[in-house]
Amino acid sequence: MMKRIILSMVVLLAGITAVSGQTLSLDSCRALALQNNKGLRMSSLKQEAAHWQHKSVMTNYLPKVSAVGTYQRTSKEVSLLNKDQKQALSNMGTNMAGAIGQGVQQGAAAIQQQWTNLPASPEFQALMQNPQVQALLAQNPQLAQMLANPTALQQMAAPYLQQASTAFNSMLTSMAQMVDGAGQSIVDAFRTDTRNMTGAAVLLTQPLYMGGKIRAYDRMTRLAEEAAGEQHSMEEQDLLVSVDEAYWRIVALQSKKQLAESFLNTVKKLDADVDRIIAEGMATKADGLSVKVKVNEAEVAMIQVENGLTLSRMALAQLCGLPMDSAFVLEDEGSEVTADGARNLSAVVTPNVERPEAVETALAHRHELRALDIAADVKREEVKVARAEYMPNLALTAGYLVSNPNVFNGFEKKFNGMWSAGLVLKVPIVTWGDRIYKVRQAKAEAAMAEARVDEVREKITLQVNQNQQKLQEAQQRLSTALQSQEQADENLRIANLGLKEGVIPVSNVLQAQTAWLMAHSTLVEAEIDVRLADLYLMRALGTLHY
Repeated sequence: MMKRIILSMVVLLAGITAVSGQTLSLDSCRALALQNNKGLRMSSLKQEAAHWQHKSVMTNYLPKVSAVGTYQRTSKEVSLLNKDQKQALSNMGTNMAGAIGQGVQQGAAAIQQQWTNLPASPEFQALMQNPQVQALLAQNPQLAQMLANPTALQQMAAPYLQQASTAFNSMLTSMAQMVDGAGQSIVDAFRTDTRNMTGAAVLLTQPLYMGGKIRAYDRMTRLAEEAAGEQHSMEEQDLLVSVDEAYWRIVALQSKKQLAESFLNTVKKLDADVDRIIAEGMATKADGLSVKVKVNEAEVAMIQVENGLTLSRMALAQLCGLPMDSAFVLEDEGSEVTADGARNLSAVVTPNVERPEAVETALAHRHELRALDIAADVKREEVKVARAEYMPNLALTAGYLVSNPNVFNGFEKKFNGMWSAGLVLKVPIVTWGDRIYKVRQAKAEAAMAEARVDEVREKITLQVNQNQQKLQEAQQRLSTALQSQEQADENLRIANLGLKEGVIPVSNVLQAQTAWLMAHSTLVEAEIDVRLADLYLMRALGTLHY
């Protein structure tokens, strides 16, 4: 946190400096680039996304609770009774009353027929011959007459029978209506009315055993988060390299501009001297034209250097997130070429690292190697995920379900619900080798990742050795360039002196001035090459940080 605060303060001060047109140091340019670069911003967001993905995967350890609601309108309702059953239950009393009435009528007709045939029956004749019955009939003449004439008996009993029949039919009708109502209530009770259905449920799911899949995904996303951090560090180092390259390119061009200005002034002075010598007859017009050509070439070189310097400043401003037309001066642009052609070089500090130690440092600090190690670990976790497909999955489930209509107390048009809890077990049985193929594929990819790590280790070792050699070569070129500069300065001094004495021709002076320019330009390039070689070595070692 403190580092971020300090970085923000440096960025703020650097921004104020850039706006005000004052001097920008290399650290200020790096801070501005780290703060404003869009590519680095996207890398930081990618790292943040990996962090939240890891957080999301960790929630798989915890129970998940969800709510579900539903409403459904259907064109037909579910019916537990068919049409014939509904009709039979609705007319149950009527059908029963009809059957009873028909049975009573049949019984009455049979009784009437038996009553009509009663006088002619042997049993009746035998009863009438009984002395006691004859004595009883003698005492009751009306009874004897009625028994002798059954029709009259029927006529006498008809009103009573009619009243009994009417009372019976009324009772039967009432009973039929009551039974019909009971049957209809049964039909209504079995009606579901499911055309409008509403339901809701709260469900809880807790994984108990997933074959190690959740733990493997946890490790994979954590490793992915670390890999995103390593990728961010790599892009940060690449950005620092780009900023340093642009920074030192401007310094080199500014030095070359100063050289070009000094060279232009020198050849202009030579042009004036040659014109005077020509007037004195000590030089030819051809010598004067040669000098004027050099003046034109120096002016063209001056324009080219200025254009290159403008474009380089725009490139550095873009890397630092500043407006393209920002006016700023770099801290290392202060070394100037003196009047006698000498240049004040700042000290170039380079690490003195032995080769074995340098390789060990690179293998310990290179973010690319760390990222590949993490990728190999991820592939090994993918093998565990593939193996988890062999394992059974066990989860605890629980919930509460409500519905309308419900069937918990018959069919009711209101909400009612119930709790539930259980276990869900999933066991793979036959997959036709699919899982073992996936395991073999994951193992092959893990082996590829490990081989890639070994390959990158070898490349890093080679890169470190190459950059050490390049740094040594750059230091040797710088030493040689310093000697060449001294020799070119002395050669130019002697040529100018000889021209004044008239013992050296103008062409030799032009050659000495050209050699002076080349020596100083080579010295500028050699100094920048040493700085960049140092930068590339630190990048190869993985020790380049802001």
